[in-house]
Amino acid sequence: MAQLFDRLPENFFSVLASPNRMTYVDCIFIIYDAIDTIEDAFQGDREFIIGKLVDYFDDVYIDQFLDVEPEETTNTSRQKALHVINVLKKNGWLGEEELGDYKTSLNLFDYSIQIIDILNRIRYNQQDEYTGEIYTVYSLLNNFTIEEGIGVLEQAFSKTNDIIRKLKALKANIYRYYYDITRKHSHDDLPELLEKLLVEYKQNFFDSAYFNLKTTDSLNRYKRGILESINKMQNNIELMDELANTVIKVKRIEDYNEAYLYIEERMRFITDSFSALEHLILAIDRKNEQYITAAASKILFFSNQSDDIEGIFNRLFRIVLSQKAFDYNQLFYLIQPRNIDTESLYNQRRPRVYAEPEEIYYDDNIIGEDFKREKIRALLKNNIYGKKEIDAYVKTLLGGNGSIQASEIQLETQEDLVRLILIFLYSKSTGMHYQIESSKNRVENNGISFQNFTIRGV
Repeated sequence: MAQLFDRLPENFFSVLASPNRMTYVDCIFIIYDAIDTIEDAFQGDREFIIGKLVDYFDDVYIDQFLDVEPEETTNTSRQKALHVINVLKKNGWLGEEELGDYKTSLNLFDYSIQIIDILNRIRYNQQDEYTGEIYTVYSLLNNFTIEEGIGVLEQAFSKTNDIIRKLKALKANIYRYYYDITRKHSHDDLPELLEKLLVEYKQNFFDSAYFNLKTTDSLNRYKRGILESINKMQNNIELMDELANTVIKVKRIEDYNEAYLYIEERMRFITDSFSALEHLILAIDRKNEQYITAAASKILFFSNQSDDIEGIFNRLFRIVLSQKAFDYNQLFYLIQPRNIDTESLYNQRRPRVYAEPEEIYYDDNIIGEDFKREKIRALLKNNIYGKKEIDAYVKTLLGGNGSIQASEIQLETQEDLVRLILIFLYSKSTGMHYQIESSKNRVENNGISFQNFTIRGV
């Protein structure tokens, strides 16, 4: 079994665990950007790179590196730049090459480039997109020719693998994202929680690319054509034989049966993947529904200031959590239970007594009409926040119009604000009769500032 550190130096990740890791990571990105050109191809002049790092240390104050060798000094910006290069060379991030004429180049290794690419995507929160992916596989297989046979099949196989991998990552990221915004944020950060839900979540996960995957670039539109193309290829004996012979030449596989199996495995992977892809998309939708419901419930709980049981507990938790040293004996009387003697748990048996029911007399005049209406309103309060109720509320807002701006909705009560939030959250749920189109403009409505969006009926 291949080991990771057969390819990577054993101390490779020590740079990312160093006390000065923030500085080292900044310098790694500076080096990467400086030599990421067609001409340089991740190989840059040493003095040019040192100059870039010197500019960085001139702008950013670094008191002292904690991993400096005894004979090394890092007082000036150039000394700090040289120290960073030496650390990266020592830990396997950089290689140095003598070019002659007193010139030296610094090279990034292939594994360094891959790691830096990943770190760069994480730094800028770059997400995978899916626009045109399924159509690309469809086009490749639909325009299949024997001359480019193995190349087309390899591209279709690679694209299919990319689609599956990206969607699996999306499903996994939903849990991570909601764990971050629902577990790590208290009720004091409710505005930030709403901002992350209404802006970042939609942009980073269920953006326009994923929306296209469910609509214009949908699976149902191209799945049948893809499966039919693969089926025709598998049933064409002459084509399969020609592809196997091509694999023998291109992939240098000597055994014909092994080459034939190589072709079959790729075709089977494409077929199985597109047959199961709809289940994966459905699982993503269910996971989205699950966590949006959880987030909506938390928002409703945080915003509840009523006098019902939920509102009372909400205020009680706020008092308890706001005090670091809270005396819980004010709320609970806690004792250590123990048995006094061997007979302390004994209960004396008693004869069974059968109760005789008596007629209950109820006076309707005890409870007034106002009290009844208030109780009915309290019982029906939670029902106004369900998906069906929000969908019906949007239909009422739209009336006969095709769309409405969120800024045009009147926010007179707390219930109006909660409905507006849920309109956005439920927009990607199945069975809803409206869509949301985000805008970059921030608006203010009745003292509440938010990023405007368009509600459009479908």
